[in-house]
Amino acid sequence: MVSAKAKVLFISISMKLFDTKFLSQPKRLFWFYVMMNLIPSICLVFTEPFTFTGKLVLLMFPLGLYLILLSLLKNTGRLQLFLFPLFILHAFQLVLFYLFGEAVIAVDMFLNVATTNVSEAGELLDNIWPAIIAVCVLYLPTTVIACITCRRKIYLPASFRKKTIVAGIVLLAVSYGLTFVARNKNTERFTLHEDVYPANVVYNLGFAINKWHNSRLYPVTSQDFKFHAGKSAFAPSREVYVLVVGEASRAENWQLYGYTRPTNPQLSQEAGLIWFEDAITQSNTTHKSVPLILSAASAEDYSVIYTHKSILSAFKEAGFTSVFLSNQIPNRSFTDFYADEADFHRNIRTADEGGLITTNTFDDAMLPLLQHYIDSIPGNLFIVLHTYGSHFNYKERYPESFSVFQPDNATSVKTENKEQLINAYDNSVLYTDDFLHRVIGVLNDAQATSALFYTSDHGEDLLDDARKRFLHASPNPTFYQLKIPVFMWFSDNYRTIFPDKVQYALNNRTKPVATNAAFHTMLDAAFIQSPYLQTDLSLVSPDFKVARRMYLNDHDKPVFFYKAGLKKEDKEMIDKRGMNH
Repeated sequence: MVSAKAKVLFISISMKLFDTKFLSQPKRLFWFYVMMNLIPSICLVFTEPFTFTGKLVLLMFPLGLYLILLSLLKNTGRLQLFLFPLFILHAFQLVLFYLFGEAVIAVDMFLNVATTNVSEAGELLDNIWPAIIAVCVLYLPTTVIACITCRRKIYLPASFRKKTIVAGIVLLAVSYGLTFVARNKNTERFTLHEDVYPANVVYNLGFAINKWHNSRLYPVTSQDFKFHAGKSAFAPSREVYVLVVGEASRAENWQLYGYTRPTNPQLSQEAGLIWFEDAITQSNTTHKSVPLILSAASAEDYSVIYTHKSILSAFKEAGFTSVFLSNQIPNRSFTDFYADEADFHRNIRTADEGGLITTNTFDDAMLPLLQHYIDSIPGNLFIVLHTYGSHFNYKERYPESFSVFQPDNATSVKTENKEQLINAYDNSVLYTDDFLHRVIGVLNDAQATSALFYTSDHGEDLLDDARKRFLHASPNPTFYQLKIPVFMWFSDNYRTIFPDKVQYALNNRTKPVATNAAFHTMLDAAFIQSPYLQTDLSLVSPDFKVARRMYLNDHDKPVFFYKAGLKKEDKEMIDKRGMNH
């Protein structure tokens, strides 16, 4: 219950805010609007890795811009209403600060909004309500004030407007000049359109729209593409290859990777399993990472994603029947286009009639379908399983029988709930372990010549250090989002018939690898030849080469993962885990 004193204080503040005297002073209102628009820029001064001159530009450029914009009309209230879309960007930016504590609204953030669904968004919104309340407190009253002063026709003097426009032009000119000596410590360069708010957010929005448009054209731009793929060797028995794509599973919580909890009790005992000790993702966002896994595209050569087909088409050209099973809701991304390339495509995560709210389904619901297709389709098979793995809310990712680590009932992201959140996350990894063990069991029972490749799309932050970072898809990745579990499993038949491939995988298990190895490794393991196969990226090839691992940044440019915005805490963990960099 709100106390009487709190009510009196709220009423007092409201009366002062909407005081008639305040609302009748155009110059005071002008500076009020300027300051409300400057709030995100002020926050960025304290978070961005810029030199002193770079931080000056962060303030001077937007200040000059707002001085000019808010002086264009004598009715400043009306002008602020015209600029209401800026308030939406400001609100989005402040929510981003709450989530990640740094950076501007990235291209990937805009695309994540376009590719998510109501169920996923609801799970996130439940945990960022303090930020939502804060931006409402900041910008809704300001908008109301703008409406009132617009209606009352509170005008700025012409002489004042001329001075502020001149001052704004000077600030813009000086800030532009300073960009030539300013530096972003991460990229060693500095530009207005990439580094200075709000210019960079507008640029990112345009980049995202253009990228979305290009992805919509994929069925046309890729329709004539061919891998010219064919088999170079055959097993005497039927061949079945499975690629499993995990979700938000980080290596740090896998027993196979040294985690102290028994989260992989079954995989750790699995015969024929080889895990790669130093593996990273090339992107911390699902809508980019999964297509990088399922295609020949990589951070180093991402543009081919718009013209090349996926691994499913490569296997089909080589005579395989392809199957795509998914526990993820269609999200209008490349993954959906790739799924449509399969001979058989089933999605087990159903939605309501409007397609907005999804029904929670555990990954093991794909197992009967996996068994069905293996039993009912003759000949060689290639199967992709796209799991929901350890996607937040973790508690909903596993049946109650897997609530081993307790308590695990926290659904809200708070520091005091860290133990429960980690317990729930570990239970989701434990369930993934069981799911993968059962997939291997289905393959064993088929008595085919089989190989399985598992990789997570990216990792996850779990309030690991003083930064209190949570989830994934942040503008700058972290160690916990980058380091992922990757392993291969080979059936008895495969190990007997193709022992060299297995030995090459063993030889490469300690080498630094990235998710761009998945496509080439699967083709090579199945003895599929193609001009697009790069054996120096295949983990079952003696040609595999250790190379500098790249990360696909927000503007789809490759950057050395160690310089992808990692902080001191991340680099300490990289050194602690002995990762190659």
